[in-house]
Amino acid sequence: MRKAILLAAMALTACGSKDEVEMENASLSEVSNELRKTDAQFVEPGKWQQTATLVDVQAPGMPPQVKEAMARSMGQSQVHEVCLTEEQAKNPREDFWSGADKNCKYEHFKWGGGKVDMKMLCTHPGATQTMALTGKYEPTSYQMAMSMTSKGTSPEESMTLKMRVDAKKVGDCDKTQG
Repeated sequence: MRKAILLAAMALTACGSKDEVEMENASLSEVSNELRKTDAQFVEPGKWQQTATLVDVQAPGMPPQVKEAMARSMGQSQVHEVCLTEEQAKNPREDFWSGADKNCKYEHFKWGGGKVDMKMLCTHPGATQTMALTGKYEPTSYQMAMSMTSKGTSPEESMTLKMRVDAKKVGDCDKTQG
């Protein structure tokens, strides 16, 4: 998930304000195709350090001991480093957000001018997941606010997580990465 969050955010990141993509009710492949049509240069490849901070968790059906453990992790940050290859920076794939899940669609997707605002909905039998992301970016850094909501058929299967992700390029990839 760590690399997916970084790559997903980087898939949306570009230099320049003239290249923008704005779509509604679009599939992941439709958005990916539109991003590829721009002449924007995506974020710089290299080693990236990402700091993810859990801001809030709402889970009405969660057992008390799990709620307590999650409450203790609030506000604590986890730092991860990942390598973004030159190919990933130039050609982000459509499945950065959803993995191989073909049941996802963007409710809206706005990207350009140093800002991103998107909402994606994934539907499955008996469950839905929604991910919303807003933030700003530059070629060597980004800051994002993310919200992920899962709803099942019972309260025990419902949860909302909110997190903040800050990332910066910290150098070149090691020869063993990428």
